[in-house]
Amino acid sequence: MDIEKIVTLISPVVEKSGYSLYDVEFIGRTLRVSIDRTEGISLQDCVDLSRLINPLLDVEDAIPGGRYELEVSSPGLDRNLRKPPHFQSVVGHKIHVTTEVPLSNWNGGLEDSFFRNRKNISGILTSFDGVTIALNTDGRDVKIPLSAVAKAYVDFEMKTTPKKGKRVENG
Repeated sequence: MDIEKIVTLISPVVEKSGYSLYDVEFIGRTLRVSIDRTEGISLQDCVDLSRLINPLLDVEDAIPGGRYELEVSSPGLDRNLRKPPHFQSVVGHKIHVTTEVPLSNWNGGLEDSFFRNRKNISGILTSFDGVTIALNTDGRDVKIPLSAVAKAYVDFEMKTTPKKGKRVENG
């Protein structure tokens, strides 16, 4: 499956429709296209764009084997972070990162038990220079090379507010 060919094919349609192409991935027989825009994405946006993309993919025979499912969606609040622009867009937000090898490889070495066997960490993404992710978690600064990231996503936390008329007591 040539994802780059699909990206090249559908990008002009997505952008002309007023969206940005966030990600494209092929899972099983499902082509997942994630779109985004500042004002958000509605279900109708996904339906409309799917109706534009589907015939284009069929005419260009972009999916070998013929049968596939096309899924057009928003990347969601807990969006996957796979490309440098994804990380750059969430600096200042809480993210979760899973690495291929323990974090001690880049942070404190084996003598620091916090990092010794740890491959999962959540924290505020403080910076990203295109090569290294910098997080702050529990007052610790953590550096992770992008090349070592197995999986990363925005660690969305729902903020709750008291119901109207209810007082929150300090205590």
